[in-house]
Amino acid sequence: MYVSVRGRIWLQAEAANMVESVGNYVKHRRVPVVVKEGGSFLTFFVPAVSGESVAHAYQTILAEEMKRINEKVCKLCEKGIFLKSSNSEIYEEVVGSKPPSAGKKEDASAVAGQIERSIVLNCAVEDVGGFLYAGDPNVKRTSSFYTGYMIPVREALRVLSIDPQLHSRYALGTKFVRAGEEGASGQMIYYVEVSSALFSFSFDLDTKFVGKYSFHVENYGKALVQPASSLNRVRASLRALRRFLLEFPVGAKRTRFNPAEVRWDSIAIAVSDDVWTMPPSFTGDYMQRAVEKKSAVSYNTTIHAYAEEGCKGDRCYRTPEEAVTKAVEDAEGRLK
Repeated sequence: MYVSVRGRIWLQAEAANMVESVGNYVKHRRVPVVVKEGGSFLTFFVPAVSGESVAHAYQTILAEEMKRINEKVCKLCEKGIFLKSSNSEIYEEVVGSKPPSAGKKEDASAVAGQIERSIVLNCAVEDVGGFLYAGDPNVKRTSSFYTGYMIPVREALRVLSIDPQLHSRYALGTKFVRAGEEGASGQMIYYVEVSSALFSFSFDLDTKFVGKYSFHVENYGKALVQPASSLNRVRASLRALRRFLLEFPVGAKRTRFNPAEVRWDSIAIAVSDDVWTMPPSFTGDYMQRAVEKKSAVSYNTTIHAYAEEGCKGDRCYRTPEEAVTKAVEDAEGRLK
């Protein structure tokens, strides 16, 4: 079963993805975007939110949902620290024992299968979100969910804004600023870049390999956990996606830079029995293109959609919350 989400979301006065500080200046992430206009090409440098930021927010919720149904989650992932069994020391923290090593070349495949099995059995988040064990042998498990950069939509490229905002921390008049020190030492001035735009969004979830081998060649696609546990993990992944889309807790600095507006302008969720992805939401015709794509190819695909204007899909709803909820219910109903 495959779930593909595309949408457009308002983020007003946000600082969701900061990349570096230069002195007292904190910069928002930017990426170049090239568009064709009037027979020529134009480049815009626009605010962006990275796929890593989106993935972190989703996996934080995923860990909570897995714990709620008593699926194993490692101590690091349950704290939102996604180191993902990347070396022998972290592997030992996750699994509870030292990793096996391949003494001979012909042993490497069997050892790789043992490593993959041990990690997946002991951490459901790494089952769904993937990992890269960089020991000997290397073992890679590709993530079952896919996301990417959020960037402003095509229509907004000429009107978006990034502006630095002045802030200060004030300590003058307290015992922490001693006599004889310069007054400036009691007042810290700093700037944070803030952006406002209508952002594109993408997220796909493929449940095919949840609870199954995906790296070990001899066992590729075979069950790694009990079937009931595998279904539980898929359900938890879907419920985490529902919470994620409804609350949208993406980004850093949310305690003081919570966006002034977080609202879906439109969202479309395709639920299919096999891989079927929604067209990108960078341009406003993405729902229409999805309908046209489905008329050409469909794997029992149903498109659940919401739009403030011009909703297109198999089922259109009055609110984004209703569209998300019904799409997840559709996906859960297909589990066997």
